[in-house]
Amino acid sequence: MNQAAEKLMIATVILAAGESKRMTGIKQLLPWKGSTLLGYAIEQALKSDTDQVFVVLGAKKDIVLNRIDTSRISVIINDDWAEGMGTSIAASINYFKARQLHFDGILIKLIDQPLLDVKHYNTLINKYINYKYIITTSYRSGSGVPAVFDKSYFNELNDLSSDKGAKGIIFKHKDKVLVVDAGQRTIDLDTQETYLQYYEQFGK
Repeated sequence: MNQAAEKLMIATVILAAGESKRMTGIKQLLPWKGSTLLGYAIEQALKSDTDQVFVVLGAKKDIVLNRIDTSRISVIINDDWAEGMGTSIAASINYFKARQLHFDGILIKLIDQPLLDVKHYNTLINKYINYKYIITTSYRSGSGVPAVFDKSYFNELNDLSSDKGAKGIIFKHKDKVLVVDAGQRTIDLDTQETYLQYYEQFGK
């Protein structure tokens, strides 16, 4: 970790609580680079300039827990996972508060964007360290996660309750948002067909 990163405490939260009905099998456990989508997401997070890695589980949590290495991460259970991604983000902030964990910023990421790697996460983190803004990832239709939020937004993240995630917060504070271009690497593996296509190209 570089000297700048040591001055601020950054948590990475991997959202992996959804059911993913459009996929065959359990999405979190689909193969990717000798591991699984979730395992690979954890591996990349642990390699980044983050201080602690958390994984939010919900659907099929017992099966998923049996298949991942939790020795270097903390697991957060979201019992309200069916209500949407926002509840997983809120569960993370509640988890921090309940255990009096203090972080300056939080990097929120998904498991179904495996073309984004440690280099991109470090770019987001270092931009945050330098500017203290909300640092988001570019999409064709705007920007979103992976994104880093300063602790000044934790109360708003804690109030999330829908499937829209943090997009509303990003839009509300758009004058305090910096966008990092990730090129074509933001592809979401949200269908079985897309997963199989990209697995053949990049996931073996």
